[in-house]
Amino acid sequence: MQKTFALIESFNKPLDKTAFFEAKEKYCTSIRTSSFSMLENTNLIELIETIKRTLSQIGPYKDLTPFEALNRIGSDLVLLAGAEKIFNNEIPSIKPKTILLNMGNKAGYDVIIETDKGKVYGEAFNAAKSFCKVKMRESINKLLESSKSEERYSQKQRVIFYNEDITDIIEAYTNKKEKATPGVIIHKIPCNYKEVVDFKDR
Repeated sequence: MQKTFALIESFNKPLDKTAFFEAKEKYCTSIRTSSFSMLENTNLIELIETIKRTLSQIGPYKDLTPFEALNRIGSDLVLLAGAEKIFNNEIPSIKPKTILLNMGNKAGYDVIIETDKGKVYGEAFNAAKSFCKVKMRESINKLLESSKSEERYSQKQRVIFYNEDITDIIEAYTNKKEKATPGVIIHKIPCNYKEVVDFKDR
């Protein structure tokens, strides 16, 4: 992962609010200055070769296919939007000291928020409407498993960041395992990933 994610040094440690916004700006700059584009092509075989087979450099990622890189960037932007909401106290019961964002498809939890009362674990995803229920179910299951295995957590809270264009589906979604675990609060936080990077100066 270190070889493919150019900003690993900015995100490989817990960040306080100041460090987060500095790292976020580096990420956004790498997106604004990316020269990658998809040329018009009606040959679907060639498009498959380009999108799913050809290694490229896109934003902060190198030596990945456009398919892989754009998937990671989509999730990263949700992570950045969600962390900003936490640092801006949009979830009053979570008062962060630092937030660790596992950018670049790292193993483990996507988000670890350090508070005075312990850690709050989280997941993040950027999913199409056809797949978002599956991603939400997987995220909830993973976070509820953590209540069994992790000793330190803040008031049994968890967070899930997701792309806000699926909010109508997520708000109507119910999860049996979550209902059966009333002692753990899972904050489901819609994130506008499309507005993380300001392209006005480009």
